[in-house]
Amino acid sequence: MGDKISKDEAMAELSQLRSGGGGAQSMFAPMLGDIEDLGEAEVFTDTVDGYGRVSGLRRYVNDNADGEFEVKSAKTPGQEDVDQSDAEYKVFVFRSEE
Repeated sequence: MGDKISKDEAMAELSQLRSGGGGAQSMFAPMLGDIEDLGEAEVFTDTVDGYGRVSGLRRYVNDNADGEFEVKSAKTPGQEDVDQSDAEYKVFVFRSEE
């Protein structure tokens, strides 16, 4: 039979399990540090391989920055016909305007 826990407990446990147990740092943590240092008129950009990494960055930023930022992306030039899982993407992280 299953257990009931709070959403916060579930998110903390899920995060720990996904990171391989305590102590491991997400590959997106260094990016988040740079993102959090953005000035009001600045945008963070980087290039990542595969749409899965774009989604991972988007989730990581949403989970760890309290909705302060919005992640947008586009395939880099020459990647238009490449499958999304293999394509190179440029990501842009903006401060949310809310």
